[in-house]
Amino acid sequence: MAVEQRYGPAVDGRDPTELFVVERDGDPIGFIQRYLLDDNPEWQNSLTVAKSPSNGAGMDYFIGPESLVGHGLGPEIIDRFVEDTWNRYPTITAVVVSVPQDNARSWRALEKASFRRIWSGTLVSDDPTDADPSHVYVIDRPPPVGEMDKIRSPETNASITSSAAGPD
Repeated sequence: MAVEQRYGPAVDGRDPTELFVVERDGDPIGFIQRYLLDDNPEWQNSLTVAKSPSNGAGMDYFIGPESLVGHGLGPEIIDRFVEDTWNRYPTITAVVVSVPQDNARSWRALEKASFRRIWSGTLVSDDPTDADPSHVYVIDRPPPVGEMDKIRSPETNASITSSAAGPD
């Protein structure tokens, strides 16, 4: 009953959360879900303490078989899913993830996938899985390929300007 209660509305189309089974060589090895923060105002409100971007998507994930944990699959799955999220939702600016502080493998996978930690503490949430201290991570949408990008280092005030155009 707990699985039906938690995921049934998304499976039945009453909740816009997207659910995915992660497969490897045709075998299910994990689960990942994504949702727009705008579709989940309670969760968006819980994240305000972290000052996370509001125009974003959230995601939750796990790798099932313990034998597959710690072999680099997490960052690869996260990278691919984030790329798919940028394509699916072209107007969002970030992907935001909350992970329990005691789940070091999970937050290290996020860091390897270029997420940055923006906050640590206990979120105020009605979801019992959020009761323990968490880290909130975010990855910002990369700039469009082919456009001029100017990056300024806050430490040195140096800037780098790049262009997709090659030399003449």
